Amino acid sequence: MKALILAAMLAAGPAVAAERVSLLKACETPKGIEFQGGGYGGISGIDYDPRSKLWAFISDDKSEHGPSHFFLGKLDVRPGKPCGPELTKMVPLRREDGQTFPDRKAGTEAADGEAIRFDPTSGDLVWSTEGDFDHGYPPAIRRIKADGTPVARHVVPDALTFHDGGKSGARKNATTEGISWSADGRSLWVSMEQPLVQDGPIPSVAEGGLTRLSRLDRSGKLLAQYAYRIDPVQVASPVGVGDNGISEILTLDDHRLLVLERSGIKETDGHYSYHIRLYLADVAKAQDVSKTGSLLATPVKAVDKRLLLNFDSLGIRIDNLEAMAWGPRLADGARTLVLASDDNYDDKQINQVLVLRFAP
Repeated sequence: MKALILAAMLAAGPAVAAERVSLLKACETPKGIEFQGGGYGGISGIDYDPRSKLWAFISDDKSEHGPSHFFLGKLDVRPGKPCGPELTKMVPLRREDGQTFPDRKAGTEAADGEAIRFDPTSGDLVWSTEGDFDHGYPPAIRRIKADGTPVARHVVPDALTFHDGGKSGARKNATTEGISWSADGRSLWVSMEQPLVQDGPIPSVAEGGLTRLSRLDRSGKLLAQYAYRIDPVQVASPVGVGDNGISEILTLDDHRLLVLERSGIKETDGHYSYHIRLYLADVAKAQDVSKTGSLLATPVKAVDKRLLLNFDSLGIRIDNLEAMAWGPRLADGARTLVLASDDNYDDKQINQVLVLRFAP
């Protein structure tokens, strides 16, 4: 009898894992908000600082709705409370010379902020930019003060930058989409949204692809790198345009991360629908591929992954979720997991905030 019970528990593993994550509430922030000269839209990264109890919200706006910027503010994760952000400060993003980033038409580097994190040791922030392919600027991780003062810029490892006009290396607009500090704060995880050119094609409805998770030290030096298998595109597009990739990562412990995969599907009206999945990724048994030129050249042991939540199962509209962060704990000790959407400043999309309960 005990053997039968154990077998049943093992067979039910994925279902039990999925029940660890549940929706507490979903909110929409009104469109068209401007605060201190910056538009609230294009939110591509968020993070919470337990010391100041402030949230950071970074926009991928390329200085078209005010200067490229992030906001500081408050967010109420308690059930039954409104969860739209209460903005307190708009902070322009600045280059290392102290100047704000120009718009994409200026002929020099435009900012493409995709993730932001509070440094757990210094109180500074780090943010990732996907680079500016058209003007020859590589993806990078930038360190700044809370007031936006630039501190340092770390170009990502050479393999993750643009090469040969896009014939190898990173793909345009598919680079450093996610970052997360390690559990001990000594290193920084970086995820590539889609495969490097030499690692194979981008995911399709027929098959997925291999991208890379990298672990950098605090100076930007590569410590280790792992292959992560992205799912196929979740739904076929009626016009044949769709993709799937990693939109954010979040550290759980010393060898496990949450990985947010997002499929964007172009519909007949020209707008996109989104299908999101949350995975638990474990690098403990994965092969270090930091010296592997192509993940297709030889078989590699990829990261183990397990589905935690298919957002399609929530029964609500899901928009373009790109941001994910741990929030304050609930009264019962469970963690909150907060996600936000990038509305692309599109009237047909929404500024969405989801608060999930995450219980080990």
